[in-house]
Amino acid sequence: MAGKWIPREDIKPSSREALFIEEEIVAGEGGKMPSDLHSVDDNGNKKLNVKQWCIEYTRRLEAKGRFSLMIWPEHCIVGTEGHNIVPSIVNAMMDWSRQTGGSVEWVLKGQNLLTEMYSALCAEVPVTKDTSFQHDLMESLKKSEKLIMCGQAMSHCVHYTVRDIADHWPKEEMGKLVILKDCASTIPGFEDASDKFLSDMVAAGVNVETTETLKI
Repeated sequence: MAGKWIPREDIKPSSREALFIEEEIVAGEGGKMPSDLHSVDDNGNKKLNVKQWCIEYTRRLEAKGRFSLMIWPEHCIVGTEGHNIVPSIVNAMMDWSRQTGGSVEWVLKGQNLLTEMYSALCAEVPVTKDTSFQHDLMESLKKSEKLIMCGQAMSHCVHYTVRDIADHWPKEEMGKLVILKDCASTIPGFEDASDKFLSDMVAAGVNVETTETLKI
């Protein structure tokens, strides 16, 4: 609001869905959208006021109590090394696929530029059906005999993905959930968030293991 950070008004995403709001989703999640959120150009086309959305977004983000806005450097961009799966994990997945005939189920997140997705199951501020809670994905995960979770980062994306899973997991089956703590690191400066996350998950009945203690 003070103008320290100014969003680009000229951004041109590669797809409509990357810069798109479904008003009924936004209204259902956090109340009616501000009246000045859209304008109409000279051709009669409806245009989003990006700055006003950013102000509304940060208000809704903070109101949920988990985050205030963090300005991150660009990372995990499709087509860059940061988006790739490291060779040892890829090789293990390919071995599994060859041995079992199964297919790896890939899930992309962070595809809409108007909201953030720390969790792989739901955006922090849902703006479309695709950024709302992914019940189909959750049902797929529930089929697991044991769900082993790891990745980057323990303080953020793993943290909130696992919290969402635990919140929707049958309470009598919490023992099927496993966090591999030696296969997830913390973003420096957020160690307290990781410690609180692990403590909360243990209290909820989630198992915390290492690659040495895990039994398949």
